[in-house]
Amino acid sequence: MEEKIKEIKVKLEESIKSVSFKRVLILAGFVAFASVIVFASVFFNTGESIAYAPVKPETFVEIMKDKGQNIEAVYKDSYAGLSKRDKDLAYIYLKDKFRGIDVSYTMYRVKTGENFWGIAKQYNINIDTIIGANPEFEDLRAFLNKQVVILSKKGVIHEVMSGNENIKQLSEIYKVNEEEIKKHNKLFFGTLAKGDLLFIPDTRPVFINDNLKSLFAKRNMFRSPLAGRYTSLVGIRVHPVTGEKSVHQGVDIRADMGSWVGSSADGKVIFAGWGGNLGYCVKIAHKEGYMTVYGHLSKIFVHPGQNVFAGKLIAKTGNSGRTTGPHLHFALYKNGSLQDPLKYLW
Repeated sequence: MEEKIKEIKVKLEESIKSVSFKRVLILAGFVAFASVIVFASVFFNTGESIAYAPVKPETFVEIMKDKGQNIEAVYKDSYAGLSKRDKDLAYIYLKDKFRGIDVSYTMYRVKTGENFWGIAKQYNINIDTIIGANPEFEDLRAFLNKQVVILSKKGVIHEVMSGNENIKQLSEIYKVNEEEIKKHNKLFFGTLAKGDLLFIPDTRPVFINDNLKSLFAKRNMFRSPLAGRYTSLVGIRVHPVTGEKSVHQGVDIRADMGSWVGSSADGKVIFAGWGGNLGYCVKIAHKEGYMTVYGHLSKIFVHPGQNVFAGKLIAKTGNSGRTTGPHLHFALYKNGSLQDPLKYLW
């Protein structure tokens, strides 16, 4: 009996040791996994902590192999050049050279049916910011899987192209206070180095190609008729009242009942009254064959033949016509052809 008890005791002790050893292994594994997660969260975070931390070449060995690239050669290139050639490489460059503080960035892939205005709205930025972070853009066509760098705040990325640049020059170019530029960037000894990528807050891109310049010229022609969030854009949609698919010929701007509506540009009123599904509406003719339409109004303050200037109060928002709630329907035409207002009102 004593021998049987000893045998059971030995097996029990061995079992306890085995369980304890397994617990140690499990605990060690958990600690190792947690360490990897912490490291990854710090290293791959696109906020301030990574903004000026050097990128370790071994992190991107596989990417380099796949693309047949050398990490040293990448860093000798430029952000603008890499963005045109290979967006993944540009992103690696951005991680190493970006000096912005309190602003994060991410790589976004365009989904089916998306446009840059919708993406900008999703991230609470504007088209200026998207253009200012993607120097390769030739136009504003958002095709499926197009890679786009998105900043978390409104502003642009400026690439320092020579050692002669300074903060004062950038302040004059972008019309942003010097102290604001310094406050939003980690500058080593207060100087700029060739290849540095600075965040310039609350400004518009300056160095753009000719195609985009023509779009910016259009932008200067019109102004938004009122402040508000776009709830529906130009294009095919399911009508909120009828439930049928149709082309929405304008943008809807959310507004409380009775909000002031201003003329989008100088022009002459050619219609003011009831417009069927648009309810009470106003139509204004502008130079170069343009016409703007303002629908679902509650009150109109202008009459046909009247000349108006940009910003002139012409009406108040309402809920007239076929609509589910108060808002402004704003449409833009050129020589009778429907235009996307968002290409004019960034």
